[in-house]
Amino acid sequence: MPGFTRGFDELRSSDRELVGGKCASLGELVQAGLPVPGGFAVTVEAFEDFRDATGLRSELKALVRTVDPQSSSSLQAAHDRAIELIAALPMPPEMEVEIRGAYAALAQSTVERRGSGDPERVPVAVRSSSVDEDGDAASFAGQQETYLWVVGADEVVERVKECWASMYSPQAIAYRHGLPEQDAQHASKISVAVQLMARADVAGVTFTVSPRSGDRSVIAINASWGLGQAVVSGEVTPDEFWLNKVGLGITSTRVAHKLHEYVPAPGGVGVELRDVPAERQDVACLSESDILALAQIGLEVEKHYGTPQDIEWAIERGEDGSATIMLLQSRPETNWKKRKDEQAKKPNDATTGMMSFISTAAKGSR
Repeated sequence: MPGFTRGFDELRSSDRELVGGKCASLGELVQAGLPVPGGFAVTVEAFEDFRDATGLRSELKALVRTVDPQSSSSLQAAHDRAIELIAALPMPPEMEVEIRGAYAALAQSTVERRGSGDPERVPVAVRSSSVDEDGDAASFAGQQETYLWVVGADEVVERVKECWASMYSPQAIAYRHGLPEQDAQHASKISVAVQLMARADVAGVTFTVSPRSGDRSVIAINASWGLGQAVVSGEVTPDEFWLNKVGLGITSTRVAHKLHEYVPAPGGVGVELRDVPAERQDVACLSESDILALAQIGLEVEKHYGTPQDIEWAIERGEDGSATIMLLQSRPETNWKKRKDEQAKKPNDATTGMMSFISTAAKGSR
């Protein structure tokens, strides 16, 4: 069995300690027969071995322990130093060879399946997968990095290291500072997902519970043009669709004025934010059939996990206009529970207004 990489098709939810929350969830979705772009996890053990093989473990631990968590400059300095340390040292050769080989196998199988393309230039997303993220109670997601439209084995290796370094972001350092030693060690464990890029014409998030009220009889969908980064980061006001679970009837539609979208950058490496053409800015980015298909898949995911879900997805459209839905991530929907718990602690506080539900969820949707 591979030491440093595992295919999504080898993973289940129970593998969180091996590959982090995001990768374990992706594996579970694959095992359930749901539509997930192919990929593999760089295991938690890889970063553990990298820190030991390079002698960085004690120095990185000291960065966390000696920082002033109340000082933004101290946190930033520790972050910058961690990036410098991790970037300066190569992976152990056997680890790098295995990661390169996993990317090559994924790329070759993709080119063969599509019938075209260069196996050395298949774009992937490289996404952090912390052991502490995407659980029923944790709100650790969003503290580490995601890199989109990464092309070639050299870039994959470098982005994996950058995901590792993001475990030492100012927010993540502040989170771990002062934790008991065992808890801090656990919170510093990170895997990395390497996943085929969805060539998204439209992307967004489905909630199988109302993130506003906790009503489990409804489904809420947010969507916008291009890659999902603009939606989950809150950079655009997305279209909003609501449905009843019984009968999957659409009960409410709000089409937003969508000014920006993320698309692949010229040259095919990385992404860029561009203006949405005027003729599409006020047009619904999902058809009725798209909405119903997303809702149906959302119900399947919720049924599989047995709890309300927050699901990231993307839609690719073929030349004939046909839509292919791909699931990029699913996690328990916890924003409503957190809000309810906060309200219970402050029974006399008046509600001052309700933000858009996607803005609340964006913190956990990177």
